[in-house]
Amino acid sequence: MRGGVPIAVAGAVVLLVGAFAAGLVAGWATELIGLALGLGLIGAAFLVGQLQARTMRELVWPDEREPGDAPVATAVARHPVRRRRVLGGLGLGAVAGIGLLAWLGRDDPRGTAWRRGTHVVTADGTRIRAAEVPVGGFATVWPEDAQRADSAAAVLVRLTADPEPPTVLEWVVGRRIVAYSKICTHAGCPVGLYQDDADSLFCPCHQATFDAARGAVPTFGPASRPLPQLPLGVDDEGFLVATGEFPTPVGPVHG
Repeated sequence: MRGGVPIAVAGAVVLLVGAFAAGLVAGWATELIGLALGLGLIGAAFLVGQLQARTMRELVWPDEREPGDAPVATAVARHPVRRRRVLGGLGLGAVAGIGLLAWLGRDDPRGTAWRRGTHVVTADGTRIRAAEVPVGGFATVWPEDAQRADSAAAVLVRLTADPEPPTVLEWVVGRRIVAYSKICTHAGCPVGLYQDDADSLFCPCHQATFDAARGAVPTFGPASRPLPQLPLGVDDEGFLVATGEFPTPVGPVHG
């Protein structure tokens, strides 16, 4: 394929496909992954169109063939350059299609940026030491470098009483520091209030209440599912880190 524009577009498509794959592995925000995929598909469609137009220009059409010339399809198949272009276009489309299906059909429905070893940070990116969280303390936290990923927002509290099942005790730091998804399981509103004397989390939208000392199970209001608990741990310097992703989907689940 000749011309500077197609070559530049091909390079951009390669970069976008790489960004798409990296985003899936690194757990980027869904918006960024979708943007990379969308732009990559647009670029791929442009390249396929250019390939088709050039190939058609080079074909020998039936009314232009001399007696005994090979049929058009045979001519394309026997021409190595044309064959490579056609196969390359099909391969590019197949890669894009497989990537799209893999992204849409991921086994992990949670789709947040929490991963093992990800530091817990405040809105301004400050890491949090476990020793600095006061009793009854409450904060909204995010995975480091993903403070704009709303689906990953979590509430961090140091309970006033020892937690009990269904809280996963292995995910509790210092006996009483726990974290749960900030996205209410009823309608997806942010859980923004904490009553320390009862270790209760509240969603102000519809007054859903969750028991933070018992796995954030709903105790009042319309929510029927607990807030997903974030697996917590500490690094060698005492900073809070995630030890994995939320175990269940965040927010409301329909169907």
